[in-house]
Parts: sequence; C-alpha cells; structure tokens
Amino acid sequence: MRQDYDYIIAGMGCAGLSLAVQLKQSKVPFSKILLIDKTPKNTNDRTWCFWTKTEEQWYAPIIHKKWNHLTFAADKTMSFDISPYRYCLIRGIDFYNYCLNELSGDDRFEIVYANILKIKGDGHLAELQTTQTTYTAKLIFNSAIQKVDAKQNHVNFVQHFKGWKVAFEKEVVDAESPVFMDFGIDQKNDCRFVYTIPYSKKVALIEYTGFSNHAISVEEYDAEIMAYIHKKYKDIAYEILEEEQGQIPMFESAFINPFGPKVVNIGTAGNASKASSGYTFYFIQKAVKDIVMQLQNQNDKISLVKKPARFHYYDKVLLDVLNKKEVPAKTVFEKLFQNNKINDLLDFLNEESTVVQDLKIINSLPKKHFIFSGIKKLWC
Repeated sequence: MRQDYDYIIAGMGCAGLSLAVQLKQSKVPFSKILLIDKTPKNTNDRTWCFWTKTEEQWYAPIIHKKWNHLTFAADKTMSFDISPYRYCLIRGIDFYNYCLNELSGDDRFEIVYANILKIKGDGHLAELQTTQTTYTAKLIFNSAIQKVDAKQNHVNFVQHFKGWKVAFEKEVVDAESPVFMDFGIDQKNDCRFVYTIPYSKKVALIEYTGFSNHAISVEEYDAEIMAYIHKKYKDIAYEILEEEQGQIPMFESAFINPFGPKVVNIGTAGNASKASSGYTFYFIQKAVKDIVMQLQNQNDKISLVKKPARFHYYDKVLLDVLNKKEVPAKTVFEKLFQNNKINDLLDFLNEESTVVQDLKIINSLPKKHFIFSGIKKLWC
C-alpha cells in the first residue's frame, strides 16, 4: 500500500506534537499531514521545565505551575528572585492531551501507530516505511530515528534521572521555590544532584539526577531518593504518587541527517537538546517556530536554525571539564550561581546572552581547568 501526504511527522513526542499544533494554528497551506509513532501518548511519562520571560505562547494553557523564585544548594543554600523570568512546569500527560485534542477536530491530520522501519528523503518525495504501508510526502519531519556522528575524542554524556512525585503527611515543602540543583548528596566522584519541583506544601517531584557516561540501576536511584527524603524531611511519612525516569543526550558529537534533503530532523535528532544541561523544551519551541515561518514563506528547503557557534563551544568546554573530574562538578556549579547575577545566568543557559554577559560568567569559573579545556576544544 502507498499513501501520500503534504507532510509526515515521524515521532509524536514534544517536537512532533509541537510542530503539528503550530502548523494547525499557522497560515501554512496543506491538505493532509500524517503523524506516526509506535505507541499512543496516554501516560504522564515526563515533566518539562523551562524559564521564559514571554508567557503568551501556544502552550500557555497547559503550564501547570510557575514560580518567580529558584533555589540552589551546595555548601550553602542560595535563593533567587528570577523576575522577569518565570520558571514553568508542563506535565507530559497535559501536553499530550492538549495537542491531541487540538488536532482531533481537524480532518487534515491523521494519526497512525506503527513501527517505523525506514525513512529516506533523497528522491522527488520523502518516504516512510512501516511493516504494511509506505507513506510519501513533500517533507518528513523526523524525531523518531536518531543518528549521531560520534567521534572518539568527544564527550557524550547523558542527563539521567529518576523522580518520585510524593505526598507528605505534613506541610514540609517550600511551595514557592523549585530547587534547581541540590548538591548536598554523595557525588560518588561524579556529577549528581537532586532536583525538586513543588506542587504544594505537601506534594513535590523529587528527582535524583546525574550528568555522566551512563545511567545507574533502578535500585540505586530508588535508594538515593529514599536516602535524600529521609535526610531532608526526617521521619515525615509520605506516599509515592507517580514515578518518572529517563535519559537526555548531553552530546558533544552532533546528531546528523543521513536521510536526504527531503527529511528534516527535529527535537533531539535536530540537536535541540542543550549539551551542557540537557534542557530541551524551550529550544524545541524556538526551532519549531522557525520551521513554521519557513513553511509559511513557502520555502522548498527547510534550514534548521544554527545556534551561535560560541554556545556550542561553551558546551564542549564544560563537558570536557566535567569528564576530567579534576575539579568537582559541585564547585563548578556553585561558582556559577554564587558569582553571577541570576538573570545573566538564565540568559546564558537559554543561549540568549550577550558576549559581555558570557565573559563575566566565564570569568567566574575555575580558571586553570577551564583555560586548559578551552584551548583543547578549539581543536577537537
């Protein structure tokens, strides 16, 4: 069987569904779009957090919580007012339901659940194959299949994590401030911290997180989360409401497109995951918005927005420093938060800072280690 579409969106995660909704809300002319994934999106399998100054976005109705304060903890605890930024949370299930509901009343969109065997885009039309059907389109937007140009001298970490959403018996949670990083745990000669998102004074998502070459066992995550809760909240009784677990690439090596010019990589496959932090949602939205604008201008060839080269370089240097472990990761991040204005730092992490801001932030870091890695990463 063969079926033809204007566009195919391969993968119905954050990038695929964001693109579909923004296409629906745009002036891009199309008759039929296919969305394809191997399984339905019907569970609360992840939580997206990000900071923004602009809340009038298409996803504004599903921002579940937002705050204007953040906390960082290492040898001492620091709290910050991040205004005019807001730190925002979107639950996975709310995102999926909202997007699918937006698309359900529009017969220009078709959803198929099937395993994708192959995609290619080196002919007149792009082509996607499943076990039973071959689909064709003018363009395929791919987040489902990821290819990496891995190089031997590159540092390719993952941000790995497991979180428990817990309900405490008493009001022990600071509901006004997420804990961005808490390094008050055994680092195990690694980069490990706990990330806490408060839902109320009794309910919080407590996530044990690492930046390293690979994830750890489920048993170790659970033991570390339990130990952290016991240390921080003593013997207050609690119930585990939900669990989430995942890995996000923090790759120095680039994700590449070997599929041909009629295939456009999006999401992590389109290099939207920030290598030095693993943050993805905000960068996906910027990339998708640009793609939609290109389609609105009836561009035949889509070009992905390339981040300023200096930010890719900064990411490479930080990964190299963390990988060598000559200075504790805890020290690196503590200096970043202790010696910089919080809004400068958030601008920097969103890749929206000026060169002057960048230089101030770089100057706050342990110079010996960053200078050596900085010189090294000019050449590899």
